[in-house]
Amino acid sequence: MRWKVLPESLDPHARQLVGELRGLKDHSGLSLKSLQAKTPFSRSSWERYLNGKVLPPQAAVEALARIAGADVAPLLALRDAAERTWTTASVTPAESGSPAQERKPEIRVAALSVAAGALLLAATTSVLLITDPWRAHVPATGEPGVAGVGTYTCRYTRHGDQLFAGNSSTTSRLVMRNTTGTDAAEVQCLLLRHKLSPGDVDGYFGARTEAAVKRLQRQDHVPDDGIVGEQTWALLRHVE
Repeated sequence: MRWKVLPESLDPHARQLVGELRGLKDHSGLSLKSLQAKTPFSRSSWERYLNGKVLPPQAAVEALARIAGADVAPLLALRDAAERTWTTASVTPAESGSPAQERKPEIRVAALSVAAGALLLAATTSVLLITDPWRAHVPATGEPGVAGVGTYTCRYTRHGDQLFAGNSSTTSRLVMRNTTGTDAAEVQCLLLRHKLSPGDVDGYFGARTEAAVKRLQRQDHVPDDGIVGEQTWALLRHVE
């Protein structure tokens, strides 16, 4: 479907969140009416969430991720980041309904949300096991109190026209400032192959790694938000 332009008031995290949710909705092939039928949220609620008018609640993000078969953890991390700076767009009374409607999602069946949460936990575990088989085998010394930070090795292999560095096989999980672990290490290794310096390959997505990601994004003429999503993973993994 043809999406509306997002409100200018949205910051980069909010824009990234809405963009990711739009991508999941398009990938699912479902209409807003179908989303209403498959989730506890009404068509009008989904319209507001996907057009940046209202911050989607956690349950809505989880429900859409479940339907699309996506990993929900990075989406929830992005939602938390967006929540800290979210500015609700100016909406006319006709669009938003009553103040109570704007503050609270229109939940029709409370029991459905509980059931969806149980299914989501099982589905997320399965997806992690299938899409990231290298995770358990990455050597990382780790610093006290900082999970996933340590020393990582870049072992480059090619699969078709894609490059992998042996730390993570994901092509879509969101990686951003302060992310730690194998996904962050994979980004750092791939940046090195693009002749961009992320600093140490330590599994910590800090300021230097973010700056290198932004340089890569500018080189390839995509939004330089410093966040690694599906589009930026494609740039990182592409080999001539």
